[in-house]
Amino acid sequence: MAKKRNRKKKPQQKNHSKIQSHKRQGKKLISILNQHPKSLNMLSVSWLNNRLPEMLWAILLATHLPRENVLSVFQQVAKYIDNLPEDEKFWDVTHTGLSKLPSECLDEVLSIITASGEQQEILASLLLLDTLPNRKEWESTLSIDSVDDDWELLMSAVAHTLWHQSQESTDCRWLRMVCRIVAGKSHFPPERREEILNYPSHADPGKIGGSIRASETALSSPNSNPTEWVGKFWDECLSKTSCFPLNSDFNKMDVLAGTTTEHLTKVRKLLIEHTHNTLTTSGIDAQHDTVLGIGLYCLGLLQELLPVGRCNSISARTTLRTIAECYITLAYLAKKNNTELWQSYRVYGAGQAKLAFLKLDESADEPSYVDVQTLEQLANEDMWQEFLNIDLGHWDNTNLRKMSVEAGVKDVYDQFYDWTSTFAHGHWGAIRDTVFDTCGNPLHRLHRIPRQSSRALPDVIPDACKLIDKILEVVSQLYPDFPHRVTLKI
Repeated sequence: MAKKRNRKKKPQQKNHSKIQSHKRQGKKLISILNQHPKSLNMLSVSWLNNRLPEMLWAILLATHLPRENVLSVFQQVAKYIDNLPEDEKFWDVTHTGLSKLPSECLDEVLSIITASGEQQEILASLLLLDTLPNRKEWESTLSIDSVDDDWELLMSAVAHTLWHQSQESTDCRWLRMVCRIVAGKSHFPPERREEILNYPSHADPGKIGGSIRASETALSSPNSNPTEWVGKFWDECLSKTSCFPLNSDFNKMDVLAGTTTEHLTKVRKLLIEHTHNTLTTSGIDAQHDTVLGIGLYCLGLLQELLPVGRCNSISARTTLRTIAECYITLAYLAKKNNTELWQSYRVYGAGQAKLAFLKLDESADEPSYVDVQTLEQLANEDMWQEFLNIDLGHWDNTNLRKMSVEAGVKDVYDQFYDWTSTFAHGHWGAIRDTVFDTCGNPLHRLHRIPRQSSRALPDVIPDACKLIDKILEVVSQLYPDFPHRVTLKI
């Protein structure tokens, strides 16, 4: 059998700006679109939140009728407006816009929109909405006394047009533009005007579609606030229809590397032996204790991740962050390899134990997670704590990011520290990712609903193994030779 060639994946075109394109201002990275002076005056105009409900009648037709039929209806509406006397022409074909028309004109437009039995059957779902503008006129035109409590047509229509660049959304947005053009409210160069008017049969509908969307968005910029009907629509949909979760659980990927409890136990035993074999003094050896201690500490963290389900938990992210921080710290210390710095790291830790002890010793309510006597022993282990200063800053007057750069392991910082820190600090991104789901009801605007249980997150063990292997590599460099690693190759 011929061997498979390792083909390089073609770089995918990404629809986002890179970090380098952001501009730093103090402690903020300003996105590229916000760097332009005029961006301060830009208005946020949302198709979903501001305009989609206003085009609901068109959206229903665009979703449930063949496209050629839909475009024919839209062209008939535009033609009707074009044939009106100049002083009677209108361009706003939204629900609110139609509600402002004279009754005779409204009847004419509704007769076009509801011309066929199929169109009437589709548009009957509008009558589910008690707050629909001109509801009586719609009900009269549709000749329907009541409508079944079936929201499927509305759900499907909104689902197909939530994305403002979908074909159905673009067609409805084109309708707004073409009506404005024939009403004489928007003016374009002749060639550009013809492109828009002939959009459905344009040689490159994708190209002209983007231009149409941009032009339609510009129509709303001077008045970006949603109309009263928009708010009523979303509120009524929320009160009359139920939430249901969108299946957003991650797809499990093939695990490329990991370990087992048995193998981890073996490596830990060997590292303990290596600690004894490399011991040269019964006195204080800050370097030896730190190097081997960090290795054993991280093996202990990995062992806690191995029980079933633990590696997919919220707390597993914070454990991974701790392992990453331990590796960066060890790599930094190894790169500097300065006796005073090894000692500084140790003294700083003893000082933190002293600080915690003194605070808890004065506390009336002692917490359960720590033994205060243990803290006192740690504070007094190397010297009497009365001679031990407490450093409230960093033990080398730096920070983890700078340490990673100086140690040449910035890639580890970038990969494992920022996002895991959001879990450690309880930032919104971590909360949103774990305890909320996206509502699958399109009539609810993809809002957030609580999950019955926290989401099972991606497995951290392969990453933890890689980081610990890096730690063990440093151990082997400083105290040769320790060739053992926790990762088991598959």
